[in-house]
Amino acid sequence: MIELKGVSKQYLYGAQVLNALDMKIKDGEIVAVLGDEGSGKTTFVKVVSAVEDCDGEVLLDGNPMTQKTDDTIVVFDDLALFENRTFFYNLAFPLTIRGYDKQEISQRVFEAAEKMSIVACLGDKVKKASLIDKKRLAIARLLIRDAKAVFVDDITKGLSANEAQIILDALQPILTDFARRGASVVYSTTSREEARAIADRVVVLHYGEVKQIGAFDEIYAHPQNVWAGEAVDEFFAFEEATLQRADGKLQLTLDGVTLDASAFEGRVIESFVGGKVYLGWHGEDYAETGERTEDVKYSVRLSSGWLDVTESGRKVVSGQKLDKVCTLPNVNKSYLFDIENENSIEK
Repeated sequence: MIELKGVSKQYLYGAQVLNALDMKIKDGEIVAVLGDEGSGKTTFVKVVSAVEDCDGEVLLDGNPMTQKTDDTIVVFDDLALFENRTFFYNLAFPLTIRGYDKQEISQRVFEAAEKMSIVACLGDKVKKASLIDKKRLAIARLLIRDAKAVFVDDITKGLSANEAQIILDALQPILTDFARRGASVVYSTTSREEARAIADRVVVLHYGEVKQIGAFDEIYAHPQNVWAGEAVDEFFAFEEATLQRADGKLQLTLDGVTLDASAFEGRVIESFVGGKVYLGWHGEDYAETGERTEDVKYSVRLSSGWLDVTESGRKVVSGQKLDKVCTLPNVNKSYLFDIENENSIEK
């Protein structure tokens, strides 16, 4: 098990990533670190894998991670390959420095290369290889030896959508097998689809801050802030609204339209009633009818249903291709956030 106790990372130029983070990653658990470029994913992976120092403690099975390097494998976002060496050398190196005999090294290298379809590249220098073959080589390192903690940082970065899917299809069973054998697995990505496909839990990062930790579907159903909602749903929408009580009933007014907000009765922190808030909702949770409508500019077929994009750029997910859509939310399926810090104001 990996345990983080009060972990923070402060860079000399002032940027801080993480802030006294306490977290446990259980044996056999896959955790995805999800965030945009610059959100701190690589730093998170390097800190938790003890490649970079930090304030606080990072433990593996109760011991400092820095003392357990033989029990960890890290695949960096820049791959950390020996570009002027062969594929064979790169795969053999972790075993050579650990004193494995040549026959076992050769056997393990060929088995890993075969599984990743790079046997033909073993004699080639890495610098001449395509990016996808370099990615295959980096993943093949995971097959060379066992580990109690495995870290993979944004492995599909720089690939086309098709290439990324090929790499993901190869990686997912490897990480799942590590987890099945009791390893703790940390995987960082910018792709919500990858996070949902691989992870038991997701860590949402935004500008170095952990915004929410939980199963993907839990975060989707109960985002603790606007950033978490956007991280798990590319069509997540939010607008400024006024939350007020009229004739004893909660109402929300946005863009001049007043909506019944009785669904939030007893759920919202009372001190926010009478002020400005953010009202957020998922792309499939627009109201079917309402006072505010727009013409659809174009529609895109999704794996389930349609994405109707309006003239103003609103993205409405619906069960059918429409010419006109309501752009107001279904309040019963919406969320309320503090307009200052964008965190949930629900109890």
